[in-house]
Amino acid sequence: MYEKVLIIDWSKVKPEVIEGLHRGTIRLRDGLAISNKGVEQWLPLVEKTINSSEGLGSILKQMQAAQTIQLAATGLSTGLLLGAIVAQTKYLANKIDKLQDQIDLVSQDVHSQNVIYFMGQLSEYFGLIESARVLLLDKALVEESHEIAVQYMAQLAVKRNELLSLIDNLVGYVDSASAQHAKLMFDFVNMMMDLLPKTICLESQLYERFGKYKMADHILETSSKNYNLILSNYKTWCNTKAREVISGQTPQHAQLINNQKDLLKQLFDSEINKAILIGNVKKNLEYAPVSTTAN
Repeated sequence: MYEKVLIIDWSKVKPEVIEGLHRGTIRLRDGLAISNKGVEQWLPLVEKTINSSEGLGSILKQMQAAQTIQLAATGLSTGLLLGAIVAQTKYLANKIDKLQDQIDLVSQDVHSQNVIYFMGQLSEYFGLIESARVLLLDKALVEESHEIAVQYMAQLAVKRNELLSLIDNLVGYVDSASAQHAKLMFDFVNMMMDLLPKTICLESQLYERFGKYKMADHILETSSKNYNLILSNYKTWCNTKAREVISGQTPQHAQLINNQKDLLKQLFDSEINKAILIGNVKKNLEYAPVSTTAN
């Protein structure tokens, strides 16, 4: 599926803006280069066509190949390009559709009230995420959609925190599940853990779109810490299973870990997820009221 994405045309960005990005005195905010004095430049955009049916790594290479050397010089390329892909294409929607299929399978097959509750919360969260993405597609909607966006922000915060606090419990459920149920749950957890950094990124972009820059940073920073802690716990759980096998024990469902060790390595070492969760700019710029008049 070929889609068009608007990305920054770095060849037309002012040299002083690029220098400010290096020093940390300028931040990039939803198409604006902002300093303490206000908007330094409305960043010029260029339209690129990408094949969004490919993996995110392949899409990123397409985007990077289309950029100029100025992009690499800023050190901001990966996170910014990935953010544009997540917000502007159907990549996330397609992933959510596949995850929803998994949710339906688990809900139908696993008759635990805790698991069914979790699946319901997850469906609501990802439904909100896709609604927020659609809202981000057109900047002209900012004024008219402000009240809707505020509702999305509040609901997303609640649902995200609920999910992050429940994921550890969901992983633990795999231990007590039957072989059939464990496979369903294991596949589901892997898919969800890979998708969550993208949804956190999009939620942060929603705050930026409506000028809530401190909150955008706060959401990205705190959610990233929570996600990385959960990912670390999950990695520890998988490693424990693997060590038990090596020591001659026969832990429950250990074969699941062995069969998907390459996929797990990709998840735990994902450079794409790391780039998405790491802020694109330095943190030493104080916030100031933003003027809408570009220099």
